[in-house]
Amino acid sequence: MYKTIENLQYLILVLLIIGQCVVGQSFFIGQGVYFIANLLLVIRTFYLRRPISDKVKDVSMLGITTGIILIRIFT
Repeated sequence: MYKTIENLQYLILVLLIIGQCVVGQSFFIGQGVYFIANLLLVIRTFYLRRPISDKVKDVSMLGITTGIILIRIFT
């Protein structure tokens, strides 16, 4: 299981690339892909007991993505 979680980074990279490519055409699909990638990063970071700086970065990126989606929904 540990190795699977460790290798999840490759899937996350692909999701981030897809999100970047799609966000210009379809905001919510692109941001949804970013959200999933960032959520996986947070899970991976805590599971692998990464340093605090990685946890802060990944939680912050998830918060930013969530905020962007919510702002778009409510404005």
